[in-house]
Amino acid sequence: MSYLIKPFLFLSAAVLMMVGVMLSFAPEVLYASSGQVLQDSVLIRSDLRAGGMLLLLSGVFVLWAALRGNQIRPALQLSALIYLGYGLGRIVSIALDGAPDATLVTVTAIEWALGLGALALMRQGKTAGTGQALAAG
Repeated sequence: MSYLIKPFLFLSAAVLMMVGVMLSFAPEVLYASSGQVLQDSVLIRSDLRAGGMLLLLSGVFVLWAALRGNQIRPALQLSALIYLGYGLGRIVSIALDGAPDATLVTVTAIEWALGLGALALMRQGKTAGTGQALAAG
């Protein structure tokens, strides 16, 4: 499964950077794509843009790790942390705020799949003798 690590990191980086760019520079477009209207609030937009920049820079790091072939383990850890963090946050939101629309359910499933994929690749790296390659990063 180690042959999946770089393609996974490229996918992870692409999603992180795409969402990061949209949240940082065009949050209203991102919200409109799921049929929502973003409130005209400086505080909300500032929080969205700040989170978007965190995602964008995380995606740049993950992409750099994939291109360079080093820092693989930290890139997988960062991917797992971000995607599972968002996925868990969405579960908390469902519990506290109610069921989301179909778009957000799909997003949640993708976040969990990417987060669990990162965990699986890290675990596989430890058990298949590629742990040194992952840890060396």
